[in-house]
Amino acid sequence: MNGAPVLELRDLQVAYGDQRVVWGVSLEVRDGEVVAVIGPNGAGKTTTLLATAGLLRPLAGQVTFLGARIDGLPPHTIVDRGLALVPEGRRLFGAMTVRENLLLGGYPARARRDRAATLAEVMDLFPVLAARAHQRAGTLSGGEQQMLAIGRALMARPRLLLLDEPSLGLAPRLVRRVFELVREIAARGVTVVVVEQNAFQALEHADRAYVLSGGRVAASGPARELLARDEIRRTYVGL
Repeated sequence: MNGAPVLELRDLQVAYGDQRVVWGVSLEVRDGEVVAVIGPNGAGKTTTLLATAGLLRPLAGQVTFLGARIDGLPPHTIVDRGLALVPEGRRLFGAMTVRENLLLGGYPARARRDRAATLAEVMDLFPVLAARAHQRAGTLSGGEQQMLAIGRALMARPRLLLLDEPSLGLAPRLVRRVFELVREIAARGVTVVVVEQNAFQALEHADRAYVLSGGRVAASGPARELLARDEIRRTYVGL
């Protein structure tokens, strides 16, 4: 981890119509990190992620990725610059095969020429996808679908991967496996931001974390230090 900033949010403000949800979130993600964003339902976690990926237009503030502002750019341009989102609920093409879903992820210009090599890397990272390559995505288990959604995003060869609730609906043993894979992805050179309701697993596996509450940053710091704080454990971890 060299500490260079990959992503910076400065006073980000986002609304749905007249309802403001994010009230000035500022955060920073450095190269090689896994950064967790935790907090209760309605805290603005997913909204912050969607605005970062260009799927929502901020009311105010800045989103800087690799030194250049990207707020206001269309999502496909942001993907081409090296930022990929795995949305909540996976959003796979259920009637298409595992391989077809993965290949769709490799269409951005920056990824197209290396698509075959990237596909081999993804299959190596997720052996179950290699075994199910010709199976329809809709017939996979929940854990396998989550791996496919992550693999499809990695096909774009991102510098930064955004994960929205990757543990949603998974059995506890699969939740831990997903977070182990997040660490492995980071070890392979992809910086990761993960929005997660399972605060314990997120803080266990992240380098640093931000706690959102009411659309604002309520706390931030090294993940293990936050996990050790009594008020964080009581309010967000349930311990």
